Amino acid sequence: MSNRDLFGEISGRLSGLLQSGGEAAGDLRGKIEQQLRDGVAELSAINREEFDAQNRALARAEERIAALEASVAALEARLEAADSQP
Repeated sequence: MSNRDLFGEISGRLSGLLQSGGEAAGDLRGKIEQQLRDGVAELSAINREEFDAQNRALARAEERIAALEASVAALEARLEAADSQP
């Protein structure tokens, strides 16, 4: 569910609870939706571009970790093989 859908649903439910009619309900719904957007915007620590950049950096780090784990496993196998030879 997108933020827009979520905001619309929440503001719609709140408007329904207040049982206002006509134009007043529409105005109220718009104001509630805007307040919700503003509140969520204040909670956001980073924007989408920063998130994507961090996501790419994390993927590179995970690839590097996997490569290092494979190297360590190969070295351990070589060490074990060397230890088992007389």
